[in-house]
Amino acid sequence: MSRATLVLLACFALFAASCDGGSDAPAEAAAVELYTCGMHPAVVNEGPGSCPICGMDLTPMGRTAGGASTAPSGERKIKYWAAPMDPTFIADKPGKSPMGMDLVPVYEDEAPASGSLVSVDPIVVQNMGVRIAPVKKGPIFRHVRTLGEIEVAEDEISVVNLRYSGWIEKIRVDATGVEVKRGQTLFEIYSPEVVAAQDELLLSLRSEGGDGPRSQGARTRLRNWDVPQSVIDKVVREGKSSRSIPVLAPRSGYVLHKAVVEGARINAGTDLYRIGDLKSIWVRTEVYEQDAAWVKQGQKASMELTFAGGRQIVGMVEYVYPTLNRESRTLTVRLEFPNPGLDLKPGMFATVLIETRRRDDALIIPTEAIIHSGERQLVFVSQAIGRYEPRDIDTGVVGDRHVTEVLDGLREGERVVLSGQFLLDSESQLQEAINKLLAARLQTTSGDEHAGHAKDTPIEEGMYTCPMHPEITQKGPGSCPICGMFLEPMPAEAMPAEAMPATEATRPAVTP
Repeated sequence: MSRATLVLLACFALFAASCDGGSDAPAEAAAVELYTCGMHPAVVNEGPGSCPICGMDLTPMGRTAGGASTAPSGERKIKYWAAPMDPTFIADKPGKSPMGMDLVPVYEDEAPASGSLVSVDPIVVQNMGVRIAPVKKGPIFRHVRTLGEIEVAEDEISVVNLRYSGWIEKIRVDATGVEVKRGQTLFEIYSPEVVAAQDELLLSLRSEGGDGPRSQGARTRLRNWDVPQSVIDKVVREGKSSRSIPVLAPRSGYVLHKAVVEGARINAGTDLYRIGDLKSIWVRTEVYEQDAAWVKQGQKASMELTFAGGRQIVGMVEYVYPTLNRESRTLTVRLEFPNPGLDLKPGMFATVLIETRRRDDALIIPTEAIIHSGERQLVFVSQAIGRYEPRDIDTGVVGDRHVTEVLDGLREGERVVLSGQFLLDSESQLQEAINKLLAARLQTTSGDEHAGHAKDTPIEEGMYTCPMHPEITQKGPGSCPICGMFLEPMPAEAMPAEAMPATEATRPAVTP
């Protein structure tokens, strides 16, 4: 084969390739992708851009202006054709919208969800930031938060007083706040009454022995006056009365109050010391009337102190008082807490949390997933990507940690929407309105076809306008591009002169 022949073959191949490229260019140019706004789906544009309403970047719709879909077709079936700017304007075949735009196909998997399902484009879902969470079983509880004051437990306090009169001779525990042990000597006292009782005991022992009635009566009198047994035994053993009688601490603890000084005369029945054990303390608090019914004896409680840096001390509800405070409308509750390190000082204030209404196996969801609308409580259940079902639920305890108990309406394992549900709710109402309009349009179209004049009756010429937007006018019937309502014929007196048909009165005269 000669060189000239090879050159001719190469030129022919280049010419054929250029012809093929030229034949595909118009088709590619005609396939313009449509873009829409995630917040305003009525806004449709050929090519990327910004929404004229909110300024957001437009996202691809997956359709082209020529009526083809950019997604792989496969076995997808076209359900109907719709106007890009008016989703309620539909047709059963390609054509033009009242605004002159090409109708775009709506496939069965792209059509608005039927029934109560809400269908949203996955790209719009991503732009909305929709989050979901599973419905699960777990513990739920609610804390009653209040303020309490620490005080000494009443059952851990002992008072020291005398059943006879006398004079203080020697004080052994001479300061408030001192720790004492049970049986420790607090002070020594001289009492003529006690000395006389000792002499009576010695006289009876000499006259009738230790088992005589007078001897037993004298011993009983000394014990009733709380004279220590060691003092009585010493009197019997030594055979003489003791001038100073020691007074012992009735319990271990701390001296909370002291009202005695050395040398003072003490009358019978006077409180001299108050001794309290601080290893277990009380917290007295008030709860509001609406929470009173939920606080029970034996419930777990925790206490937070300012100096403890968030550390919680665990205790329990010891007692719930039976009456309500008439003035403050609160219920007094007494809590008990251990105090091994004596960090809890009487008189301190503390923040108290009482755990109420605890359930360990409740069906719970995050509280933020619930939409409260009047008497309804609504959640959106995720069925698939971009498909959500609104569902009414019945709730129980609204617990801490932002969870709520579900009594009816959900099952364990389902997934609910946590964010963007208000937009889904508005989309649900919008799709419901669109479905109603589509049903009305399809019914009207079907009725016209059965009547036999949908295609044969010529379109009546004349000017039409929107009753809600009179600035919208066009020749021939159609729909309003703003609200979607059907246009109505304009009356002759409202029609512009240039749009009126020519008559004998308006037809210009012809000069012969």
